[in-house]
Amino acid sequence: MTSEEEAPKKQQSLLAYAITNFGVFLLFSFPATFLFHFFTSEISEGGLGFTIGEDAIRYLLITLGFVIGLGMSPLFGYLSDRTRTRWGRRRIWMIIFGPLMAFSFVMLTIPFGRQHFMTYEAATIYLIIVYLLYSLFVNAFNTPYQGLMADITTPENRLTMSGTFNLFSALGTASGLVIPWIIHDLTKSWTVVCLVYSLILLGTSFVTIFTIKEPQISAESAKKEERIPYKEILKNRKFITFESAQFCWNLAFNLVLSALPAIAAAIFGLEGATEFGMVGIVLLLVLGVSFFIYMRKGNQWGKQRTMTFALLYLALVFPLGTIMYYTSASTTVPMLLQGFIYFVALAVGLSAIFVFPYGILLDIVRKKQEASYMGINNVFINASGAIGTLIIFWVTAVYAEDAFFIVAPILGFALLIAGSIFLFFPLYDKKSDGSNPER
Repeated sequence: MTSEEEAPKKQQSLLAYAITNFGVFLLFSFPATFLFHFFTSEISEGGLGFTIGEDAIRYLLITLGFVIGLGMSPLFGYLSDRTRTRWGRRRIWMIIFGPLMAFSFVMLTIPFGRQHFMTYEAATIYLIIVYLLYSLFVNAFNTPYQGLMADITTPENRLTMSGTFNLFSALGTASGLVIPWIIHDLTKSWTVVCLVYSLILLGTSFVTIFTIKEPQISAESAKKEERIPYKEILKNRKFITFESAQFCWNLAFNLVLSALPAIAAAIFGLEGATEFGMVGIVLLLVLGVSFFIYMRKGNQWGKQRTMTFALLYLALVFPLGTIMYYTSASTTVPMLLQGFIYFVALAVGLSAIFVFPYGILLDIVRKKQEASYMGINNVFINASGAIGTLIIFWVTAVYAEDAFFIVAPILGFALLIAGSIFLFFPLYDKKSDGSNPER
């Protein structure tokens, strides 16, 4: 192996790489959170005036995005692994598709500027078309970006990288609960909100593009690079074990995230964007404390062991929301206090899902197939996300504000399955410290 090929094993700036994830997840949080308020606020306030039942279209959009990812993510992973340019094989995709992703995101707000000229049906058709294009650009940008992580890390710093990577994911998601509230209060324009989001994405991605140096692979090495078909990746037992558990927890994770505004409005009376933004501040604080603890103690406790505990814990917390919803009228505990307790309990468990999965996955990924593995990983993520969001789409269309609380016990069962998979199928040998599984 040449010295050039050893280069990615040298310590590189974790922040310079992971900061892009802040911009990515800031955009990802938008359809799942404040789009609810955009759809349901009055036309006079810049919204579309949708009912909660009509808000089901939001879940349909998210589902379509996941479906696009099913096919496009492995394709872009395959193409990225085989790309050779002066900008490397990952960053060139970010350079091309970052601006397209940002532009298409802003275009989602066009119906909100033309409320008086677009019917519900016309706005729906427009949103579907633009969201499909946006989802295509997301996969073309994000799959190579994720593959870059494995290129620049060593087994020793993968938990730190994974934690930093997912810390910015959580910060982006949590900021997506606060930033729109502040900007919209100042500008009264959802288009400005999305424009600021897009500029943040471009700014963070430029930091990664111009700071991180990809390993240079010689032409001779490229010719010798092992080309294993996807069916061989699927024969990796540890990879399939991980993906089986992730399928279950990601189904629940995406569903609760997309239903978060409806939960806040239905059970805790936080119907306005301002009140929901305040919840975001609480979640941000809880996530920050939880992240600090998990990143400090993760290797000591064991990544898979801690993740297992978090999944089993969430399997109990999710159905708790249903109990609180149907008993809220008969309890003396104030509704806002119930909401605070429930959101804090969720944040403590969900923060583990931000910290550990990529650290575990990077221990499984095989050399020179990084983006291909990430592409297949994204297939599982998109499949579970599509199924979960499609479920909440149909349930919301029928039961409106009751939707999440009807499916919450089912989600708890899915998390129980995920935790059981990790409990009975270890990815690390007994002597391992949780950072070097057998491959």
